[in-house]
Amino acid sequence: MTEIFTAADLLRRVHALSERLTSRGIYNEIRTFRTDGVTVLAHVPGEYWEIDLLEDGTTDVEVFRTTGEVEDEFSIERLISEHGETPKH
Repeated sequence: MTEIFTAADLLRRVHALSERLTSRGIYNEIRTFRTDGVTVLAHVPGEYWEIDLLEDGTTDVEVFRTTGEVEDEFSIERLISEHGETPKH
């Protein structure tokens, strides 16, 4: 059986998670990337978490960790070239 969650329920869950992270000194921000939920981005040294709280009551968590490699300023142009969109005129 799938439980029905209201928008208010979802917002309460998001707020409670954000407060819990903040109370532990974990920087976080609330974003909307998906049409079926709200994302909490949490940042800790060397990694960040994408926590998606969904309208169906489920939660998806992705953890991104650094490799520890540090690049110099010349990597900025390469990264922009590889991942940026072509400018629109």
